[in-house]
Amino acid sequence: MNSMVMLGIYREQIFSPGKIRDDAAILDASLLELSHLGYEVLTLQPEALDTISIQPACTLTMAKSDRALQILEEWQKSGTRVINSTRSIRNCYRKPLIHLLEEGHFPLPLSRFLPLEDVEQEISFKSHAKYWLKRWDTHAIEQGDVAKVTSRKELIRALRHFRHWKIEEVLVQEHLEGEVIKFYGVAGGQYFSAFLSSNGDEVTSEMKQLSTLAQQSAEVVGLEIYGGDAIMTGHGEIVLIDLNDWPSFSRCCRSAAKGIAKYITRVLEGGLHGSSSPR
Repeated sequence: MNSMVMLGIYREQIFSPGKIRDDAAILDASLLELSHLGYEVLTLQPEALDTISIQPACTLTMAKSDRALQILEEWQKSGTRVINSTRSIRNCYRKPLIHLLEEGHFPLPLSRFLPLEDVEQEISFKSHAKYWLKRWDTHAIEQGDVAKVTSRKELIRALRHFRHWKIEEVLVQEHLEGEVIKFYGVAGGQYFSAFLSSNGDEVTSEMKQLSTLAQQSAEVVGLEIYGGDAIMTGHGEIVLIDLNDWPSFSRCCRSAAKGIAKYITRVLEGGLHGSSSPR
């Protein structure tokens, strides 16, 4: 039996809008699988991180707050294996994420960061153009943090939301027509699944190209447990539109938990190098 302590840290509620239970479920399921493999597992809310009296050998973290990441960074320096690493979590903030993916020449919608005060004059709705406006830093926290705009009226409404929440910069992305695909993955090829966003149908076996693209982009960002969204255009091209750390795996929690546990076990036993030194 393995005596290593495995600590799971839940996501802060503010970073888990509408998905608190789903986010907790995948972490709990992964830890349960690890407990069956002989690991001692503990769970903790991120707000209680500075009260813990032991430093675990390995931590599975969904936390995103600056305070939690600061503590975990100190743990990493002292030898704790943190999955996902704090660097990779920070890389998932929209601005560094887009820059890393652009540098890696991954297929993305046309994207640019604009000061909020410049958005209205920079966007043109000629030729029936459509856009997505997203807060520049984290993924959505409040309803309206990600907004599709197809007219000047919708644009003004979206800008009003960002002003209200004092978000001074936004990511403007061109809208692409096509099938939205949600994907979930684990580093080392230990797990991958994909589903149509429209009806939830699983299409994993048809998404070899997306599997490769997702794994390569996750490696660039430094993620070991990841998920995201892609568009398959009418021409069969796959374009990434989002990538994030520790998604809820809500469509595939049980199978994903087994893949996550298998990956972590192989990493800790030396069978995989993982992404312990991400960008």
